[in-house]
Amino acid sequence: DFYGLEGKSLDVTKLFAFSNSSLLTQSTEAVPEGSYAEQQAEHGEGPVSTYVPFRNGLFLSAAASLALSLDCGYLYYGAHADDAAGNAYPDCTDAFYNAMGTALYEGSGYELKLEAPFIHSNKSDVVREGLRLQVPYELTWSCYEGGERPCGHCGTCIDRIEAFRANGMEDPAL
Repeated sequence: DFYGLEGKSLDVTKLFAFSNSSLLTQSTEAVPEGSYAEQQAEHGEGPVSTYVPFRNGLFLSAAASLALSLDCGYLYYGAHADDAAGNAYPDCTDAFYNAMGTALYEGSGYELKLEAPFIHSNKSDVVREGLRLQVPYELTWSCYEGGERPCGHCGTCIDRIEAFRANGMEDPAL
């Protein structure tokens, strides 16, 4: 609404019905507190419990279909290096981005290119760029608890808080 853009939505509930990711309502696991680094220190490198299997692959595929229908030549993907660290989210890695970029380009008849401008940036770099562009961060948050306000304790809240602090400010959503 802030930017006056039309949104599109797709219900993927049934596709993730068999996943036990702690982000999903049917999960038997709670959303963990603590940073991703702390979670991986406890459980080892690899996907964290909040990883929804191939979610970004599904989203990119659906967005590619929509983009082609709307005669778009580029699809932008917001993955950043912090989510890829330790393979916490395998669908945020550089290897995944390159493979999906190739697949989307080939599968679109060379009409659609995938761009990931933050793939080598950490979250504080992303926040810095958003501040430069005057993003209304007070209207956004990244909480995994799904409440009315950010919890401040889950991995993505912690990363966001630290990203704002690295830029000399407090998270305006808190």
